[in-house]
Amino acid sequence: MTDTRDLEATLARHEHLAPTADGMIEAAYTGARRIRRRRLVVAGVGVAAVLTVGAVAPGTLARLGDDGPNSTSGPAAGKTPAAAVKPPALTVDVDRNSGFFALTQGFSGTTTLAAIRTEDGRSELGPGGVVGVYAPADVDVSALNAGEAITVQGHPARYVADYRIDPATKAASPRPRFPTPDGTPSQTPLDQREPVVAWQEASGSWVLVSSFGFGFGPGNRADLQRMAEAVRLKPTAPTTPYRLGFVPDNLRLDFGGSFTHRPPGEANSVMVFSAATQPVIKRSELGGLTEAGALRLQFLARDSGHFAAIAQSGPPKVLAGQDTWYFTKADAGLMVPDGGAVLVAKVKGCEVVISVADTKVVPQSTLEKMFTSMTFGDCAAPNTWVPPLP
Repeated sequence: MTDTRDLEATLARHEHLAPTADGMIEAAYTGARRIRRRRLVVAGVGVAAVLTVGAVAPGTLARLGDDGPNSTSGPAAGKTPAAAVKPPALTVDVDRNSGFFALTQGFSGTTTLAAIRTEDGRSELGPGGVVGVYAPADVDVSALNAGEAITVQGHPARYVADYRIDPATKAASPRPRFPTPDGTPSQTPLDQREPVVAWQEASGSWVLVSSFGFGFGPGNRADLQRMAEAVRLKPTAPTTPYRLGFVPDNLRLDFGGSFTHRPPGEANSVMVFSAATQPVIKRSELGGLTEAGALRLQFLARDSGHFAAIAQSGPPKVLAGQDTWYFTKADAGLMVPDGGAVLVAKVKGCEVVISVADTKVVPQSTLEKMFTSMTFGDCAAPNTWVPPLP
């Protein structure tokens, strides 16, 4: 192991073996941390340190302090706010006999994303990377078409050794990069440049296969091409262990993802709504499903062991036949964002955490109306999940 790039690659290969982060506390704490960090960025302060409670996947540790999920890919973030939209009706997967698997699958706006990893004992395939399916307006088509012509899965594709997948000037905050000459993180915004394998689908969308975050160099082109050969696109929309019957007009669904690679009893589902008045953030990775926004829903199948402390914090409020607890300040191990709130519940064995960044945007009455409108499925049976919106 010669530098931090080798460390990142090694950690990525074993990311799926790490304990799942504690659902209740990790979700609430991470959401509060990201909300606070964004407020600091707006105020002109640099990137805040990343701290989490409970176990964190090594892939997240490899990007400590990196605000990757909040940064943009391609052109600037859209300036026209939009109403709540349904996720793209597409899922990125891989050939399950290829030695690769999809660690997390989801979307950001109209972009479909997946984090791809390699099975144990298949290090010859490389650590994996990221696959994104982008609208033409969200990629640099000229740069892609200028790449070397190659063939992937029998159709024309391009290899670009130094594609600017994430422009620094469009990032939400500085992106620390490793390594710097003195071995410390750089706080200077830098373009995220990666080798990519890309091709255009019949729909017009571009598929980009990259090593985003793992420091591949041009010499690892073969790894990218092997991963590209394994990519499969399925015409199915993301699903969740619930369906929402009501979404307020001032929220827009921006981000979502799931972790279902492990046994079903450890499945994790995250959906994030932004304020409809805010620009759409363009993301180029799922970021370990730690993204936060105006409202964040997390459903976790695994028992974190923290629910007893929450139940002892006070009497529950029964909503739609379910015991719920509503917090506007830190309690029972939960970190609540300033001015925000967290509603927690346990439904059909699912640990449910709904975090609100600002109760002026999503007051308690609105949050409770959303909760009571939900129909709940089985967290531990991802094959029975349904689209989150009617």
